[in-house]
Amino acid sequence: MANKNGKAGKPNTAQGVRLAEQKRFQRTEEACRRIMDQLFAMQRANRFTEGELAEKYAVMAGIHYRKVRNGKVLGPADFNAAVEVCTAARRCLQQLDASLQFDQLPDSTGLQQILPLIDGVLADYQQLKAGRQP
Repeated sequence: MANKNGKAGKPNTAQGVRLAEQKRFQRTEEACRRIMDQLFAMQRANRFTEGELAEKYAVMAGIHYRKVRNGKVLGPADFNAAVEVCTAARRCLQQLDASLQFDQLPDSTGLQQILPLIDGVLADYQQLKAGRQP
């Protein structure tokens, strides 16, 4: 690719990084919304009566979710809060079923749907910590 001087140059990597970041933020925003929809629905249905620690993690996820500006992941601070949402949500799910199968739970389908969303956000975070772009 030639630059304005006619010499070969590198593609605009800053733009590529920015685009990748925006896509990550959008994925994270959607994941958090779906995760919290599931956990809030479970709270309203009193699904945590048998699992006090699971309920505490669900509450903690909600607290972190309120730190995400208007539910929008717009920057690194929001992404970090979203990571906390996912960390608390995963711990909640582990308290409900350590095997993460959820076969015996009334919310099995919903929980199985949010688990990969949680793990996706946490995987993006691990890649960022390792210095790689997800």
